[in-house]
Amino acid sequence: MNVVLVHGIFDDGAIFRRLERSLRDAGHRCWVPALKPADGRRGIHDLACKLKAYVDEQLEPSAPIAIVGFSMGCIVSRHYLQLLDGHARCEALFAVSAPHQGTLLAYLYPGKGARDMRPGSPVLEELRRTEHRLARMAVFGYWTSFDVTVFPARSSHWPRASSSLDARALLHRFMPGNERVCADIVQRMSTLNAPRA
Repeated sequence: MNVVLVHGIFDDGAIFRRLERSLRDAGHRCWVPALKPADGRRGIHDLACKLKAYVDEQLEPSAPIAIVGFSMGCIVSRHYLQLLDGHARCEALFAVSAPHQGTLLAYLYPGKGARDMRPGSPVLEELRRTEHRLARMAVFGYWTSFDVTVFPARSSHWPRASSSLDARALLHRFMPGNERVCADIVQRMSTLNAPRA
């Protein structure tokens, strides 16, 4: 499977080092865009358009993908999937510590991306209204009850996800490299029906 790993705010692809290694060892191809500006100052839509351009440039139109989105990267991924037609080629979305219902911490940082992640923002409401476009896609959720970045932590709960794993990582940024999270993603990736490219 072609797996696209989408980082969160202030991050780059290095945060997926452990997961990427595990996926490659299992025979998957990993694609790790570095979306700029990493603080999301131009908004979620801007980063989603850059994600779409990256996927379209790196992969053939017929190549199926799975996406692992971490934190803001999951909101960016959902925007790409739900509003930029990415759902047509995506087999699964793995949502890791995503602020689906927003995070109160977003009030502490300026910039459009932070405003987009505030509870009840127009961006999050649009994603809520259009999540039916993910109907044919497998969706899995991962969160930590100790999260103070996605706050309150229950904001990472997403009814759309067929499973929701509380990895109980001590910090938000530990989630992409958490042993339980990595193992579960690799195991579930092996069950997807799409052929590997």
